[in-house]
Amino acid sequence: MNQNLKVSVCMITYGHEKYIREAIEGVLMQECNFEVELILSNDCSPDSTDKVIQDILKSHPRRSWIKYFKHEENLGMMPNFIFVMKECQGKYIALCEGDDYWTDPNKLQKQVDFLEANSDYVIHSGNAIQYSENPNSNGKVLFNGKNDNSYALEDFLANNNLVTCTVMFRHVRIEFPIDFNKVTFGDWFLYVILLKNSRGKAYRSMELFSVYRIHSGGIMSNLSNLNYCKAHIFQILTIHKYLGIKKINARTCDSLNGYFLPKFRIELQEKSFFECIKTIISNFSFSTWSMPFRKYLSVLKQFLIIKK
Repeated sequence: MNQNLKVSVCMITYGHEKYIREAIEGVLMQECNFEVELILSNDCSPDSTDKVIQDILKSHPRRSWIKYFKHEENLGMMPNFIFVMKECQGKYIALCEGDDYWTDPNKLQKQVDFLEANSDYVIHSGNAIQYSENPNSNGKVLFNGKNDNSYALEDFLANNNLVTCTVMFRHVRIEFPIDFNKVTFGDWFLYVILLKNSRGKAYRSMELFSVYRIHSGGIMSNLSNLNYCKAHIFQILTIHKYLGIKKINARTCDSLNGYFLPKFRIELQEKSFFECIKTIISNFSFSTWSMPFRKYLSVLKQFLIIKK
């Protein structure tokens, strides 16, 4: 870690030729009273992402902020993210993937000021606006309401509470478990690792910092409702395994009930009930893992009611 460097920005990119300029410029426009580095890692993009980056490296007045890596072979999203994390030298690390971008030029300054003044927090994040190729869904604010929120580790057992492109966290020395490469939602798992190792808290401001982009090339956009639910369930089990929790508690089951049933309504119109239940059961049959029996039966009962 470089003691003189305040913030490292992690940016992974793959196939983002349409979006990478906005992502980079959102970082380079930051107004702050400290030194910033942008660690930018291109995971062997098959399009013109590298050409756009090279143009910025030649002409932008703040190009010296950028530390660029272009991989000749594709590492994969999670290995590329771990690679970028290991290159960071700042006291704090901020996240922004190559298809999102920041809208507030004071984002980094505000977050550093907060973390400097609040030692019990390891993560600071904000709110974002959704931008999609479907114009009817544009302009949606991802978190509704007026109140900021504080979270502890147990708040991340069943779901993620933060938007990746708004997050900054303390540069805590951590080891990524082998299972990190297996999950779909690496940001969520990262927050769990950070909170576990630091024993700190996470803060989410309702202030708008970023644009979260949904597009046809995104990983999340290409997941069906069924596969999204499978990935989410696998994530929960993997997080519990990492934390050494042997049994999913009632609170997590309630969250699963509320979160997954609406998504499965669509799938149950197209697939057989037994096909969906087989998927759920296969994802919950992890060695000593179990749900409280009554809760598990209630989940199955509700699927039966929906199917009818």
